[in-house]
Amino acid sequence: MDYDFVEGDTGNKLVATCRDKSTKTLIDLTGKAVQLRYKIEDGTLQIKTMAVQEPPTAAKAEYQFGASDLTAGTMQGEVRIQPGQPDQITNLLPFSKRIRAPLS
Repeated sequence: MDYDFVEGDTGNKLVATCRDKSTKTLIDLTGKAVQLRYKIEDGTLQIKTMAVQEPPTAAKAEYQFGASDLTAGTMQGEVRIQPGQPDQITNLLPFSKRIRAPLS
């Protein structure tokens, strides 16, 4: 079984490239807010601010996980651009990432 992250690690980043579903063109993130929204198993919805990478025209945003962000289980998540604004966009299909417990 493949795992994407290890519980408690702080060196992990989730990087998203934002594209228009129809045209596959990059979405310019200049001046835009980007959120990572995820749950691990049946846990509480986590909402984290993602940093837009330079240049914003490359359409990449990242989130650096903190020590308490990752617990063992399956993460279901989505990326949202311009949350709560009239031009809000959320990816259509949620992503899934596996997080394993560290060896003891």
